[in-house]
Amino acid sequence: MSITSPIVPAVIPKSYADLVEQVETLRGLPEIHVDVVDGQFVPFVSWPYGDRDDVSVAYGLLERFSLEVDLMVENPVVAAHAWLKAGADQLVFHIETISVERLQEFTKDQAVTVGVAISSATPLEKLYPYLPFVDYVQVMGIATIGAQGQPFDVSVIERIKTLADRYPQLSLSIDGSVNKETLVQLKTLPIHRFIVGSAIVKQTNPKEAYAELTHIALS
Repeated sequence: MSITSPIVPAVIPKSYADLVEQVETLRGLPEIHVDVVDGQFVPFVSWPYGDRDDVSVAYGLLERFSLEVDLMVENPVVAAHAWLKAGADQLVFHIETISVERLQEFTKDQAVTVGVAISSATPLEKLYPYLPFVDYVQVMGIATIGAQGQPFDVSVIERIKTLADRYPQLSLSIDGSVNKETLVQLKTLPIHRFIVGSAIVKQTNPKEAYAELTHIALS
């Protein structure tokens, strides 16, 4: 599937029915980012953890998109295997939940694209040993992860510049508080993808919001 925009809409489904409803508003867009939250790594819970569903039931729903899954969970490898069965094309592991050795072991056996995320409170030095084994890094634009609508954490700007200076070939995504106001500044930084939650999915017309953000990002 051809990806035509650096903007990626993100959903945090409360239930499978909520996932269906949110995805329907995004029908026709090329890519989607699903946040998976188990209530252990962060104090929030998303589907499937509240309902204890098998995520493979979402395969038919999500296969129309290029699917990125953000694993904000205590046991990310278990969740990763489950989401591969649901059609995940990209998986994001948070370095606070997985060792370098375990991530390297996972990537040996899987053809999926793998990224790592780092929370704003975690020193960047802890990220560097993971980089040989991943395809990209997701920086967090919010201090409290796992929920949409959080305020922008300006400290991420210096972290992005540091990463880009040290690893100029590194592909960078940003997740958290990306909206019309913050995107104007963020697009001037060496960021390749912008993960957008409430500024798309909580708008009256999500596709229109997506198109407007895409215009800002590419202008």
